[in-house]
Amino acid sequence: MSKEMMTNKFLKSSLFWKAATFTLLAVFVYNQAYPGSNRMGNMQINGDIEIVKTANASEIYPMFTCPCCDQPLKKEEPCCGGMTQIISYIDEQVELEKTKDEVVLSTAKEFGLDRLTSEEDRVALKQQLEDLAPADAPRIEMAEIERDLGTISQSKGDVSTDFEFKNVGESDLVIDRLSSSCGCTSASVVYQGKVGPSFTMPGHGKENPTNWQVAIEPGDTAILRVFYDPNAHGDFTGAVTRTVSLFSNDPVEFETKVTITLDQIQ
Repeated sequence: MSKEMMTNKFLKSSLFWKAATFTLLAVFVYNQAYPGSNRMGNMQINGDIEIVKTANASEIYPMFTCPCCDQPLKKEEPCCGGMTQIISYIDEQVELEKTKDEVVLSTAKEFGLDRLTSEEDRVALKQQLEDLAPADAPRIEMAEIERDLGTISQSKGDVSTDFEFKNVGESDLVIDRLSSSCGCTSASVVYQGKVGPSFTMPGHGKENPTNWQVAIEPGDTAILRVFYDPNAHGDFTGAVTRTVSLFSNDPVEFETKVTITLDQIQ
């Protein structure tokens, strides 16, 4: 090899490593300047440098709504503990350097598809889950999802009603938590004669149980027992609509929701 060819080869190699070093330095400076936001990472060097952009929390907040008022999340002005809880969860997922799609899916599975602002997003995500669901997955089937309790007297105290559901899948249906749309409403799971702990609306004073779960075997039925406290809001009369969500390992219907309606009198 001639001296001129060796010089050219050296110059090309030097330029390549200078460019690579500059790119790596730029990425490092960017990550330091914007931690937890538009972060960059997951670089792969295979002749080229591929930079994968991870999630930006501020883009994800408005994709979800508050369980209390159904308004898009606002980190600067959270209206309640429920909104703060979802915002904190999104922040935690972003800090794990997940992509936007990963954070959206994880948040929807944690708090329910109904928390997504866009109906189009809900439909698309549910279709994706159906496409990916294994054939032997657990499947929840509710015998009834709506019930009118009629006229409820505040002076007579709490009332309850049972919703029956069944595991129609081929593996254990694992339920690990419940939630309600208001602190006046709570719920428990009853399976094989055992009554599980009571759950209510998260982020509104009362702490829900943690580290709890129940496994419903294939073909078995269980009960979702819903309680309503007519004294929770003081001297209140009028129409009431409340929902309870049951979260399970059903890969598609991971949040199953039931609704109670009633007319409250003194």
